[in-house]
Formats: sequence, structure tokens, C-alpha cells
Amino acid sequence: MADTTPNSPAFTLNLTDFVSIAKNAALVAVAAGLTYVGENLVKVDLGATGVMLVPVVTVVINTLVKWAKNNVGE
Repeated sequence: MADTTPNSPAFTLNLTDFVSIAKNAALVAVAAGLTYVGENLVKVDLGATGVMLVPVVTVVINTLVKWAKNNVGE
């Protein structure tokens, strides 16, 4: 089984390090996706539906950001 101690020796990675790297990579991917959607949302012309869609998407983006940040005290 892989070593799961919090401190790995220099120039080595253990399972805890890989999990941390994977979590950070996932957060970066989510942030990049949300940024892309947020920046390009104003370019979509949906007519009257767009007026209702922008606030809904904004709330969804805000919810995803809060969920991704995992606001649990350590």
C-alpha cells in the first residue's frame, strides 16, 4: 500500500501529495471552465430568454465556486 503520511521526503511524492495535486488540478479546471462560460455568456444572443438566463447562470457559477472551495474549517 502507498505511504499516506503527510510529509514526504525531498524529491519524492506519496499518495497524499498525489491527492493534493489532483484536487488542485480539478479546481483549476473548474475555474477555467467557469471563466470561459462567464466571459462568453454575454456574446450569446438568445433574445428575451437571455435576460432570464444570465442571472440563472450567474447563480449557478457562484454556487459551483462555493462548492469547489469547500468552505469547511480545518
